Amino acid sequence: MKKLLLISVLIIFVFVGCNKDYVYVSTCVYKNQTDESICFTWHSHYARRSLTEDTIFIIPPQGMHELKFRREGACPPPFCGDYMGPFYDDSIVISNGEKQFIHKFYPPDPETNNLYQEETYKLVKERKRHRTYEYIFTDDDFVNAEPIEPSDGSVSE
Repeated sequence: MKKLLLISVLIIFVFVGCNKDYVYVSTCVYKNQTDESICFTWHSHYARRSLTEDTIFIIPPQGMHELKFRREGACPPPFCGDYMGPFYDDSIVISNGEKQFIHKFYPPDPETNNLYQEETYKLVKERKRHRTYEYIFTDDDFVNAEPIEPSDGSVSE
C-alpha cells in the first residue's frame, strides 16, 4: 500500500512539475518626435483579450506610450498574443490632427512601415521572457498621409 501511495505521489509530481507554461511579454514603445500630438487608434476584433493597455491613446509631442502583449510559450510579435492574432480587417489609424495614415493587417503594404510587421520595429531589449520593441514617429511618417476632412458637426442621413 505504501509503495502504491509513493508511486502515485511521484507520478503526480512528474506530470505537474514538467508542465510549465511561461508567460512571455512583448512591449511596444511608441515615441513621438514630432511637434504635434499623435492619436493612435487600433481597430481590432480581439484587442482586449491579450492587450494590457487601451487601444486608443494620445502621444504628446516628444512623449511616448507603451503597449504590452502577452502569450504563453513564446514572445508574441506586435499585436498578437494569447487567443488573439490580427484579423483580416484590423487596422491602426495614426493621426496628428491634420493628416492621418492607416496601416492594415491585410493585405500588407510592403511600401510602408506597417506597424503589424515585426521588422518595422527596432528591438531594443531582449531578456529570457520579455522583448521590448521601439517605433519612433517623425514628421516623415506624415509626408504622404491623407489630409483629414474637416467636420462641420452635422450628421448626414
